Amino acid sequence: MEVTRESDKTLWNKVRSGDKDAYAFVYERYGRQLFSYGSYFSMDEELIKDCIQEIFVRIYQNHSKLGETDNIRFYLYYALKNELLQELRKKSRLSELNPELLVFSTNSTVEKQFIEKESSKLNKQKVTQMLNELPARQREIVYYRYIEELSFDEICKLMNLNYQSAQNLIHRSIKKLRTIIQIFIIVYIISVI
Repeated sequence: MEVTRESDKTLWNKVRSGDKDAYAFVYERYGRQLFSYGSYFSMDEELIKDCIQEIFVRIYQNHSKLGETDNIRFYLYYALKNELLQELRKKSRLSELNPELLVFSTNSTVEKQFIEKESSKLNKQKVTQMLNELPARQREIVYYRYIEELSFDEICKLMNLNYQSAQNLIHRSIKKLRTIIQIFIIVYIISVI
């Protein structure tokens, strides 16, 4: 079966109908991405692996009850974030854990991706410093929008924001990044002179 060229919607419909090859393909395509994504919220690698496994077990067992999607990656990201939140609730024994307490933090994977895009402009240390200057929610939305290239609707759902709040947050994030970049450029020019 040739599933590598199929659209997400078609592929997901095959998973929903119980196609084991399509299921395996989805796991193979997105498993590592999910682990990388989960590592932005928790440093507990075993927890992340367990959550990913739980998601795929549920998909396999409940394939006929799955909803439609035309963006499998987003669907899985959303499921993983919710699964991590649920597991953290269990571990902390809190019935109500605010989703905003699931803090998005950069690690070497995100930094490497961002640095690769910015390497022609600034060196690795400066980009890392710039990212670390942003609050966690701003880092998270910059990651979703510019590295994962998610739509605002998808970002709103992942971050539990309304559309205007997401627009405002990305605007503030970009504005702060521009200010940070200007400061770094000025410091760099002064240090070279």
